[in-house]
Amino acid sequence: MELLGVSQCLETLADLERDGEKQLFEWLLPDPRKTSMASDDKRIPKNHHFVAQMHAERFTDDKGKLWAFNKKSGSLFHVPPKAVFAETHLYTVEAADGVKDTSLESDFSKLESEANGILKELVAGARIGHAPQLTAQQRSGWDVYFYFQWKRVPDVHAKVGSLTQSDVLLDEIFAKMRALGPKAEAAVDKLDTPEERKRLAQGGKVHGIRHTPGDVLGILASRGLALLHITAPGESFALGSLPIVRKQGSLLEADSEAWLPVASDVAVGLGFKPNTITIIDLADPEAIWRMNRVTASQSTTFAAGSKALMEKLIAALPKP
Repeated sequence: MELLGVSQCLETLADLERDGEKQLFEWLLPDPRKTSMASDDKRIPKNHHFVAQMHAERFTDDKGKLWAFNKKSGSLFHVPPKAVFAETHLYTVEAADGVKDTSLESDFSKLESEANGILKELVAGARIGHAPQLTAQQRSGWDVYFYFQWKRVPDVHAKVGSLTQSDVLLDEIFAKMRALGPKAEAAVDKLDTPEERKRLAQGGKVHGIRHTPGDVLGILASRGLALLHITAPGESFALGSLPIVRKQGSLLEADSEAWLPVASDVAVGLGFKPNTITIIDLADPEAIWRMNRVTASQSTTFAAGSKALMEKLIAALPKP
């Protein structure tokens, strides 16, 4: 992932060499006399789910709630799905004049709406033992949903160097821009504050999330789908803030595995033959437990409909 402000700075440098310092100055500091299309904070979505609410709803108990545990608070809560796997303004970009752009959150809402119908077919097919026949559009939509369900989550962002070390990257870019001349240096000085650095880093994160490398979707499309269905009585999947459970290795390898639990008894993963959907019945409680252990260990927050499962997973976490 690249920082938006950094990425745009680099892309703009080539244009500036042709058009001069004035363009850089105007790009960094919009004319305050121009009419601002300021956003209405009361109307824009603020609570952004990184695991869709419709997704989490497939894990609830008979009261429609989840038992959720957050490692930072160390508490187990009984809450509705809308209260889990969300952060304020996670996908919001704020311009220098204060205008907020929440278009990525809107795009994810549309993606989730399309994926909801696909999930219904996959879960129903797994439960009755009959593989659904997805259209090419549905399969493509599923691949996009699966990909972003990995890329959009904060637990992944916390491991990305360009996000965790954004100040180092900004220092390099600011140095290049200051070298363009006095006006550019003055403009950068106004950006070189803790508040502006935070804004640029957030914009870069959102830009990085939005970018979809074609080769990744191509790899997913080259694989079939596998539906993992729990048949062991009393067993269920947990759902984590880093929801995809992966076997170590490249997705290019034929035996690579990546599973996304999509319901308390169903997970969807990469198949082993192109253009096929395979249903795998999972009757081994130990295999289910191992998968849940990975979910709990790699996630800051994890949840399930079963309180007993959650208490067992919490007890198995390494002691601080």
